[in-house]
Amino acid sequence: MLFLWQDLRYGLRGLRATPGFTLLAILTLALGIGAATTMFSVIQNVLIAPFPYKDADRIVAFTVHNLDSSRGGQSYFQPAQFLEYQNQSHVFEDVIGGGNDDILLTTSQGTEQFDGAYVTPNTFDFLGVPALLGRTIIPDDAKPGAPPVFVMAYKMWLKRFQRDPSILGKSFILNGTPTTLIGIMPKRFTKRGADIWISANLDRADTRWFVFQARIKRGVTYKQVAADLMPIAQRLARIYPKEYPKRFSIVVESYAASVVGPFQTILTILGVAVGLLLLIACANVANMLLARSTARDREIAIRAALGASQWRIVRALLVESLILSVAGAGLGCLLAFGGIKALVAYIPFGAIPQEAEIRIDTPALLFSLGLSVVTALLFGLAPALQTVRRNLVEPLKDSGRGVSGGFRRGRLRNALVVVELALSLLLLTGAGLLVRTLAALQTADLGFNPSNLLVARLPFPNGQFKTAAEKQRFFTALLPRLQALPGVLAAAQINSLPPFGGPSGEIEIPGKTHTERWQAMCSLVSEDYLRTLGLRLLRGRALQDTEIAGARKVALVNQTLVRKYFGNEDPLGRQIRLKMLEGNPESPMPNALFEIVGVVSDTRNDGIRDPVLPEAMLPYTVTGIFGRGILVRTAGPPMPLVNSVHREIWAVSPSVAITTTRSLDDYLSDYAYAGPRFGLVVMGAFAAIGLVLVAIGVYSVIAYTVSRQTHEIGIRMALGAGRTHVLGMVLRMGFLLIGVGMVIGLAASLAATRVLTNQLEGISPHDPLTFVSVSVVIVLAGLAACWFPAMRATRVDPMIALRFE
Repeated sequence: MLFLWQDLRYGLRGLRATPGFTLLAILTLALGIGAATTMFSVIQNVLIAPFPYKDADRIVAFTVHNLDSSRGGQSYFQPAQFLEYQNQSHVFEDVIGGGNDDILLTTSQGTEQFDGAYVTPNTFDFLGVPALLGRTIIPDDAKPGAPPVFVMAYKMWLKRFQRDPSILGKSFILNGTPTTLIGIMPKRFTKRGADIWISANLDRADTRWFVFQARIKRGVTYKQVAADLMPIAQRLARIYPKEYPKRFSIVVESYAASVVGPFQTILTILGVAVGLLLLIACANVANMLLARSTARDREIAIRAALGASQWRIVRALLVESLILSVAGAGLGCLLAFGGIKALVAYIPFGAIPQEAEIRIDTPALLFSLGLSVVTALLFGLAPALQTVRRNLVEPLKDSGRGVSGGFRRGRLRNALVVVELALSLLLLTGAGLLVRTLAALQTADLGFNPSNLLVARLPFPNGQFKTAAEKQRFFTALLPRLQALPGVLAAAQINSLPPFGGPSGEIEIPGKTHTERWQAMCSLVSEDYLRTLGLRLLRGRALQDTEIAGARKVALVNQTLVRKYFGNEDPLGRQIRLKMLEGNPESPMPNALFEIVGVVSDTRNDGIRDPVLPEAMLPYTVTGIFGRGILVRTAGPPMPLVNSVHREIWAVSPSVAITTTRSLDDYLSDYAYAGPRFGLVVMGAFAAIGLVLVAIGVYSVIAYTVSRQTHEIGIRMALGAGRTHVLGMVLRMGFLLIGVGMVIGLAASLAATRVLTNQLEGISPHDPLTFVSVSVVIVLAGLAACWFPAMRATRVDPMIALRFE
């Protein structure tokens, strides 16, 4: 114990004697441990174990994937099909279903909208989470004649009722029906992101759509699940041919993957990126320890010559390396705590399961600590072991000359710097591509100007404004009131939000034959839609007031529809049949033939990444189906007009709830740019840290080599070498390392950036500008790291340097 205490004091004294090395080593380890722990914790809590539910790792969802389309497949089914999958499959222990719907709460103050979910009555038992207060929904609650009940989410209980327990057992007017609150769920229970859950039986006559989720039997693989479901899907496709593509496959994925979706890719990429950063940090610490151990050859040799055993020397250096590791780990944990808070703030809303509770993950922390400790021990002890096993005279002779020690382990140090440079260039290339992608997305031509547009969704009360005539009376009264508001330039009724699009379905064009299924998006619009959105009329005319008021069957179509289905023919005066309106169960429209009266410019209608889809714009008065909202073009920033817009809506009908009233720019920021922005911020932070560590690595190697070559530099200057010659010699040494590292890094980047393809927009994974830019950044960072040791070398006094002999 005494010897250990002595070794600890010796190690602390040695580290205190070199504060620059100590601080850099601890900070480097802390950055690597903190960043890796943060990212790996996010991956663990989002992709691997995000749910507090029973056997969540065995809960799966499946999709009927269209093999002829890149768009997402069908994962919701009406009860008749849902029950077939449930009853005919052989791989599931239990099955649940559900969907989302608006819940309107009527109070004496007015109507409030909440996010609701209808779920099969076995859902709460399936998930295995008891209520925080009261009880959950059970099968008896869904039996005919049972009193209506609901369960409330913790977030609604907190925000709306300030956690008042007395509301349990009370009756609330939900969608016009008195419904009793029977339970309040814990904070982490956020199934379907709902505020309120109500029960729904799987009635074959029900027209609602249910997502299919199930717990697979133990030992069953996803491949076996797909094989079991495929014959059922093929049989249903023959019964419901309009609801299934001609060629499809069954894609089975975990519950977590079905929620995270495309965000899983960027998290995986960032996990690889932070792994590279951790390797850079470890390589940097290894290089610093190698350089320091080489400089301590004489010290170790003297201790051995004075009688210290090999084990005593090794143990002392072991304790010193452990001190560095522990200090770096402690600071790394603090950085991880702050890093997780910062990272969570940047995660786009809805990109991860709301149940996920992101915190420091112990296995991730232990992995990062283990790698850092192994690095410190390996590169701290290996030189010591080599020193104590060789002739003690050699280190003393080397220290006297001050030359050969600088090259003894130089090759390994140089190799580590080259590796750091290559890894840093890889990180910088990824960050650069994401920068270019975000810039391309934000400058992409949407086909309209999204600025100064206010959007509001209007959920109508249960049983009100269901028919086309009722909706027409409401908007005929509302739109003139909105257009009369100061600061409002135009207002329109919408059923879909540009540029994200809305419902689409099968179409036919009389007189045209085709083998594939033709589809188009259906937009129900009012007379000022083109002016409000800023679309250009290319041919024909716009929808007229009389056509809107009379619910005439006329349509505007976009350029893509004309190009795809009419080619060089003139579409004006031709008819288009919207079969989705004919087959709608809520309000079927017989003979849904619409005359094309105009062609408008294309706008993005399937998100900002995907190509424009064919689209038909119809008078909103022809049908009462689909949800509705408003689009308001303002002269200035739209948000100050929110209260005025709300007042006008409630003046027309106080029972109409208003939700998601926001500017379109905010929608784009949250739902279109947030994912790329998150990837850019995190990858950029990793790349910046990696670049700093590389600069430190290059600086330490060049500075150390210069210090060990003081005698050689002195001889050169004594023999007539000028400062320019010395400066060039040192810079050539640095740029040789930088050049080799860049060649390896560029080759690795060209191969590795292909994995970013799905995250890029408007640029190639091999974008020349990005590769040139990051190469310049690496060269400049390397130049800065080499410059200061090089300038120090030019100031060597030949007389002082020669005294080293």
